[in-house]
Amino acid sequence: MRALTPALQNYDWGDTEMIPLMLGTPATGEPVAEAWWGAHPNSPAMASDDEGPKGLDAVIAADPVAALGPEVAEAFDGRLPYLLKVLAIAKPLSLQVHPNPAQAAAGFEREERLGIARNVPERTFKDASAKPELVVALTPMVVLTGFRPVDELRADLALLDDGGARVLEGVLDDADDDEDAISEYVDTCLRGLHAMPVLVSLKAAVAAGRGSDAMHAAADALDAHPGDAGALVALAMNVVRLQPGEASFTGAGIVHSYQSGLGLEIMANSDNVVRAGLTSKPIDLGQLLYLAHTEPSAPDLPEVDIEGPVTHFATLTEDFSLSFLRKGAIVAQPGPRIVLALEGTTTVVAAGRTAILGAGESVFIAHSEGSAAIETAGLAAVASVPRR
Repeated sequence: MRALTPALQNYDWGDTEMIPLMLGTPATGEPVAEAWWGAHPNSPAMASDDEGPKGLDAVIAADPVAALGPEVAEAFDGRLPYLLKVLAIAKPLSLQVHPNPAQAAAGFEREERLGIARNVPERTFKDASAKPELVVALTPMVVLTGFRPVDELRADLALLDDGGARVLEGVLDDADDDEDAISEYVDTCLRGLHAMPVLVSLKAAVAAGRGSDAMHAAADALDAHPGDAGALVALAMNVVRLQPGEASFTGAGIVHSYQSGLGLEIMANSDNVVRAGLTSKPIDLGQLLYLAHTEPSAPDLPEVDIEGPVTHFATLTEDFSLSFLRKGAIVAQPGPRIVLALEGTTTVVAAGRTAILGAGESVFIAHSEGSAAIETAGLAAVASVPRR
């Protein structure tokens, strides 16, 4: 059992105080957008060791079977298959989409062959993995996920007093079906030919109290990203307002963006992102439209399985499993587990060793340490891999 120190990411959309407060560290005034508890080679958490802290990726690589268990080590090529994060969102993240496994593998191989460095903005596929993800709200969160019905988008466009909005309505009307309508709409918006006047009209309509929840969310995104045509893509999306303990799942091909709040996220151990706006980073429109599912669909809000003090968030992914434990005790079965204390004190016992965690503290428990007894007086998250 090893104590973990998360890798911090200082993206400009991050809040300056929420993650430092959670970790009990001083706020510097700089944004701290994400804390990563995982073993991604680009930003691994640091694990305690008798010889000094080591990257969790290096710890696992030294003995993958002991760390992960033989079945997980074989299935995921000796890598921890999930990445656990806390996101502290002060302004909307970029609209983005993630590849499926085949797309990720092909894209990674292509960019490796082209010699594109993995740490440059032009690099899209940082690894060969897909990136399904689940976020659980720790405070109220606003999430954009997938595309809403075309008729709802058309109704909002009709409220905008601009010729560019009429062009966008025509794009929707001329399409063969709803999937094609959204694809053509996104393509037209991100090419920016009519975007600026429509954005001005969007702001005016919201200021006058008109429009749907999606229009107001798009205007909020525009406030944070002035002049960004991605706000018109946001206008086409489902708005989900999560309360603490509620979750949203994002599979491959689903365009999404987290707009505000503090959330705990677990995902496949990948950093592959194709952006669709609300960003200063590169947008690959062709790649975006190739990867994205543009057929309107309802948000994927996972069912929760509540058994006593345990809330399990149900997904079909084989990469990760996430449960919350509130004021109670459980026995976590063998496997590569990360326990993160979120509120109050959490006690973890495994292989004859005991760790007492305060809020923001965490441990990695290797498969070889067997079952672990976890008891919390507050709230703890337990990340693992579904039983194989």
